[in-house]
Amino acid sequence: MESARSFRGAELKALIDQIKTFGPWFHNFEIAENVWTNPAGEPGPDYPERRWREVEPLLPDVRGLKCLDVGCSSGFFSLKLKEKGALTVVGIDSGEQSKAIAQAKFAAQVLKLDVDFREYSVYDLARIGNGFDLVLFMGVFYHLRHPLVALEAVRAVCSGTMIFQTVTLDHQKEFLELKHEQTQDVAFGDALLRHPQFPSLSFVEEKYGGDASCWFLPNIQAVSAMIRSCKFEARKWAFPTNREVIVKCTSV
Repeated sequence: MESARSFRGAELKALIDQIKTFGPWFHNFEIAENVWTNPAGEPGPDYPERRWREVEPLLPDVRGLKCLDVGCSSGFFSLKLKEKGALTVVGIDSGEQSKAIAQAKFAAQVLKLDVDFREYSVYDLARIGNGFDLVLFMGVFYHLRHPLVALEAVRAVCSGTMIFQTVTLDHQKEFLELKHEQTQDVAFGDALLRHPQFPSLSFVEEKYGGDASCWFLPNIQAVSAMIRSCKFEARKWAFPTNREVIVKCTSV
């Protein structure tokens, strides 16, 4: 982190002990000079920095913006937005990672960054207010039992840009979509329903890659259709791998 400060002696030892107390961490970031939160754990020492490199080119100029980070985990993206000059940043997480919000608050204190972290679910967004210029909605969608309810809740508080990321079914790192007139009124039993470009989701009843918290895997056409149905417009697509997508959207 650009805000990482130098600690020495007893102060450094106390900081390292506190980091261990707050563990296990999901995000690995430099919370102080040469001090990292999760250098040896999963999902790897370069996460979430590698995700930031994918997301940063999609961001608007955040200086002076009101920002919301949904599913903030231990706070890396929220803190980066504040470093980049956001006026206000709210980070929420529902407690899937039991210490996430406590970690985020601790990191903000150490880094001296003013970010408001709260233990809220995406379904609770109406309690926060509205008028966010930028919403990060990443790494959350496929973990939700009610994904469209959540996306509608995000739309209700977003007055500007949403950065949306989800795991998907396999794709070829390009976006191809059926013509709207083909899909606006599909007949019962129509073969079009089985077309590989027809919007669809796969339901995960048990586990996906050993993860029991995943519920739905959309194809990228379903990502587009669901974004559109919740009154967002997809502006730019990024394909980090052939099993995920990041979309820059604007509210309409």
